[in-house]
Amino acid sequence: MGVAAVTRAALRCLAIVGLMLVARAAAAQDWITNSYDDGSYFTGALSPIDGPGFTLVCGERSPQGLSGAQTGNNEPDITGRNAFRLYLSDTDIGPPGPQLAGRQDVLIVIGTTGYRLPPIIWNELFNTWETNVPAQDPVFAAIAAQTSFEMRSDQGSHIVPARGFSDALGQLTTYCRSMFAAIGLPWAGTAPAPDRTAMRQAAHAHILAGCKVGVLDQSDAFLFGEIDGDGIEDVVLDWRGVRCAGPTPYPYCGASNCSVDVFLSSLFPRKQRPEGLLALGARLFPLTNGNMGVGMYGGLSACRKVFGTTDCEFQYYWNGSGLVRLN
Repeated sequence: MGVAAVTRAALRCLAIVGLMLVARAAAAQDWITNSYDDGSYFTGALSPIDGPGFTLVCGERSPQGLSGAQTGNNEPDITGRNAFRLYLSDTDIGPPGPQLAGRQDVLIVIGTTGYRLPPIIWNELFNTWETNVPAQDPVFAAIAAQTSFEMRSDQGSHIVPARGFSDALGQLTTYCRSMFAAIGLPWAGTAPAPDRTAMRQAAHAHILAGCKVGVLDQSDAFLFGEIDGDGIEDVVLDWRGVRCAGPTPYPYCGASNCSVDVFLSSLFPRKQRPEGLLALGARLFPLTNGNMGVGMYGGLSACRKVFGTTDCEFQYYWNGSGLVRLN
């Protein structure tokens, strides 16, 4: 290994060590960003805190204007503007072989949607797979809206945690945009934000499907709030507030209870259906962790059985994987 390669490896080691040190103070998230500028080239990187298996990088010449000969950095990351270089570990998607010199078998899977990555090549210098992905590619917004995603290839698949990806991606994008602008190569636009109206759209579609022949009124059907803590609005649909056209105006109501459907952004892409409950009514209330809890008013027989009273409310909260009873 030459001097340049050794210097390059040392810089990568320093970046990884920095990630590991910061990780001790970042237990609430799975992703972290790091950056360095040695005067000749700059690099910004986003990686999981437990290792650089899925790393997004941007890089170009430094605004300081030093040459690689001055700093010993002759193997920099040079990425196009408005793009990230994605490095993938051979541990995750398999080692190179005669049939894997270039490959197009890697998918990022979220729920039932697969995002196929551009052609991936093996980088012999860094012993890693790499490809270039536009900074505004919808796959990043999709990952940012989840708590995990699946990386799938011909070599198998595994689940990758995604807590903190959205914030880390924002930090990386901000750094890359500012550094490219400093050298006269401004980025056009920003990385897309997660769709914060997705659950409203899903709830409206659910009503249309449930009423079948049309909707007369749904003005009192919805409650909106942050229930699962992922930064995307969740929706509670109380069918008591829906009046359908046709001979059955309230198709999801019985003698007393009506269906209450909770559309959680953390679950919906995977399950493609809401969490369903029965209740006399629903409300949202604040929890000490900053999220909202869901209160369901219970029927008389259920209240006597559980609480020994006729005045009761069943309360639910998000525990990281689903809605569970609070009381």
